[in-house]
Amino acid sequence: MSLQDKKVTGVRVLDTAEEGASAIEVMVNRVIKEVQSQNIPIVDIQVTDSNCFLILGEKQPD
Repeated sequence: MSLQDKKVTGVRVLDTAEEGASAIEVMVNRVIKEVQSQNIPIVDIQVTDSNCFLILGEKQPD
């Protein structure tokens, strides 16, 4: 996915290093719902072995 046409306004970082798969799933789903309730689009998600990065876009008008 190209971020070239997207305006990145923030990043949410989740520490997943010591969590199990189900705990990570719950954590990520909770943050996605929280961000969506604020009308902030998630333009990308990047994952490493110990972190999950949610790349946030410009807040959408209400």
